[in-house]
Amino acid sequence: MKFIIAQILGAVGYSLLAFIFFKKSRKEILFIQIFAYIGFTTHYLLLDALTGTACNILGFIALILIYFLSNDEKKKKILVLILIPLLIAMSFLSYENLFSLFPVCACLLTFNSFLSKDENKIRFIGIISAACWLIYAIIHVSYSAIVFEVITVIATIVAYLKNKKH
Repeated sequence: MKFIIAQILGAVGYSLLAFIFFKKSRKEILFIQIFAYIGFTTHYLLLDALTGTACNILGFIALILIYFLSNDEKKKKILVLILIPLLIAMSFLSYENLFSLFPVCACLLTFNSFLSKDENKIRFIGIISAACWLIYAIIHVSYSAIVFEVITVIATIVAYLKNKKH
């Protein structure tokens, strides 16, 4: 039963993630991501995927802070400079195996996107991040994450190309 609930929560989170990259407003993207992170965190917690859980908890906290600091670039930069060492420390504490590096890389990229005002750059980072999470999902037998990361990669590529400035 725990596995099924994990898959459902993962599906909800990943559905939101696929949807956000079609939004044009940076504020809308961040707001929807907050809810996606709640699903991700619970999903990986129920799958006993420690690094995925840790990365999502930190990502959730970061998104909330970034959402409220969206107009203060200096505070956002300071926050990211604090989050990166915190992510590295959490990665060591939650290390499972070599594949644990993939969600860590995805989070590092995501933190970088917090500093961008370019929505298409955020989309491009989303493509790479989703690919990293896909590898981690395969290792942790997260069916919902596998399906939705593939969808997310495809949807984000389409959105990226659609919004690419010529």
